[in-house]
Parts: sequence; structure tokens; C-alpha cells
Amino acid sequence: MPAATLTTKGRIVIPAEIRALYGLTPGTWVEFIDESGTLRLLVRRRVAPSDPAAGYGMVKVKPRPPGTAPRRLSEFDPATVLTRKRAEK
Repeated sequence: MPAATLTTKGRIVIPAEIRALYGLTPGTWVEFIDESGTLRLLVRRRVAPSDPAAGYGMVKVKPRPPGTAPRRLSEFDPATVLTRKRAEK
């Protein structure tokens, strides 16, 4: 069985094979239970891994006219795009 080391801040990294075996993903809630000197880890709530690609296209921006320079990331402010959409409705 894999082992882990406790850090000075009290953190433990659960080995990858154990995380895969039990479906433990970032954000999963676990509980530590003391059973007469034996420590048991109980999974309280699993969190499904998120897919960043699922969020693509949520905010639409009008295309620039032909011949203009391409957009720069610094020009894109999602909050103003969302505000504009609400005002149009």
C-alpha cells in the first residue's frame, strides 16, 4: 500500500494510484475518523472534474470590421460584455 509524508503544515498528498482508485478529484470532501487509535478516511462528497472547454463560447463578442487589428487580450473585459447583453434584453 502506498505511503505519504505529513508536511510541517499538516498536509498529506494522497498518492495518485489511490486517488484514481477511489475517484478522488480536487475539491472532494473527506472526513478523518478516529476508531480507537486507527485513523480512517471517509469520503463525504465527490466532486466531478470540470471541463474548461465546456465554458468556451459562453460570452460572445461582435467581430471587428475587416482590415482592423486583431483583438488583444487586454481589450477584452468579460464583465462589460455581460453588462451590455443585459442592457440589450
